Amino acid sequence: MSAREPRLYALPASHPCAAVEAALKAKSIPYRRVDLLPQGEMLLGPLLWGGRTVPGMRLDGERLVGSRTIMRRLDELVAEPALLPAEEPARARVLEAERWGDEVFQPVPRRLIDVAFMRSPRAMESYAANARLPLPVALLRPAMPLTARLMARKNAASEERARLDAQALPEQLAQIDGWIAQGVLGGERPNAADLQVGSTIRLLMTIADVRPAIEGHPAATLARYFPPMLGEVPAGVLPAWSRAGAS
Repeated sequence: MSAREPRLYALPASHPCAAVEAALKAKSIPYRRVDLLPQGEMLLGPLLWGGRTVPGMRLDGERLVGSRTIMRRLDELVAEPALLPAEEPARARVLEAERWGDEVFQPVPRRLIDVAFMRSPRAMESYAANARLPLPVALLRPAMPLTARLMARKNAASEERARLDAQALPEQLAQIDGWIAQGVLGGERPNAADLQVGSTIRLLMTIADVRPAIEGHPAATLARYFPPMLGEVPAGVLPAWSRAGAS
């Protein structure tokens, strides 16, 4: 393993950052987490870790961008517990679920929360309650409405896009439930796909209007790989369409 502790660059409440952090802890790799201000990754990322998104990582002189890239590198640093099965076809199935979790499922809570923050900027504050930011949250409060709009622009979030996300959620949960039934997800020790998908489930469940659509699904059990999350979008912030998947 590297002689120096990896440095993980993260944003408060970022679910892919949480996935990497859980992988570091599972492998007992000492690391230092550096919390950034919202939009800070756009300015500092190219210099510090070579990208404009989080998670980013510095490992001695090596710069890594993205949860999947970082987790492959962590498996090289510390082999056990492995984040991917050694044998096929199990390995290919986990890689496919991880890819889907990153490319398809990961943006869903991001867009829903961006729309919620534009409607209620103060909800943003609860997600930064335990972050070690370079400025006190109280000083950031006046800029929260603008920050919410910038985040939504970056993530291509809109009310219409978020409405479509809410409508697609039941089918996505069924996909996750199926992977759990097949043994691809939900094992005693999390694999890379568990962390990718579970971190998204955990974040979605902080949105009070969306949470009833997830509770009771096997998919909800994937949040157990993570500590309880601070932050919540209160009920009623999002319109009725956000409850489309609730039974």
